[in-house]
Amino acid sequence: MVHALPVFDIFRGRFGQKDAVWLGAAEGLAKANDAMLRFAAKSPGPYFVCSSDSCAVVASVDTTLKAKGAA
Repeated sequence: MVHALPVFDIFRGRFGQKDAVWLGAAEGLAKANDAMLRFAAKSPGPYFVCSSDSCAVVASVDTTLKAKGAA
């Protein structure tokens, strides 16, 4: 199947760590980034998007809640 837009994979966790969990894929970086941000809004933590072709990380966010008074 040929895609009009490149496909990006969305993960919860940190790139390169064994506990990273694949959440899905989206066509186009804008849709993948939006999906990543929706996941992060529902469940705080680190997320990243990588190119399905090259496995290069193209976007990331960490919405981990910090304890009050933490630096």
